[in-house]
Amino acid sequence: MKICKTLLGLTIGVLSTASILDICNIQKVKADSLINSNSELSLINSNPELKVCSKFVAGTYLTTIKDKAGKFASRALITLTEEGNLISSDSNQGGVTGQFDPFTASQGTWACNGKKAITGRALNFSLSNKGGSGIARNDYRATFNPITQTVEGTIELRLFNNLQGNPLQGNGQNGGSFFFTGQLVTAR
Repeated sequence: MKICKTLLGLTIGVLSTASILDICNIQKVKADSLINSNSELSLINSNPELKVCSKFVAGTYLTTIKDKAGKFASRALITLTEEGNLISSDSNQGGVTGQFDPFTASQGTWACNGKKAITGRALNFSLSNKGGSGIARNDYRATFNPITQTVEGTIELRLFNNLQGNPLQGNGQNGGSFFFTGQLVTAR
């Protein structure tokens, strides 16, 4: 009888502990980027070309951005994660008086478009002394050289002057086309 009570108490203790741990995990959030969805991972895993691309493209690149005429526009750090996230900060984020307001860093996603190429899309918010005033979308196309660890590509800037506009649908106002070149930032 004493053994049965001990086993019963032990069982209740184990079940209680398991229940408490399960309740704690209810608050756990799982976030998947577009590139990390099961269908995208299956596509990458089944296509060696895309698998190679996602490995050697990932990293942070110091870029020089020029306008269509070849005139210097800015410098930017563009980070591409293996999971498909794109993050960019630009030297012009503080704005240029009389030309455009300050804007936030850009964030978005990218995907392989062949063995050495990607397409990407990132969004940022323009800011004024009155608060947020618009959204911009940057559409990227780039090719990479794994030997020299360099990148070159284009950025198409689209402007949406209304914060309630949807930059994922429609093309907004043309903000210009830019060409960029860059070098992978390494630890040495």
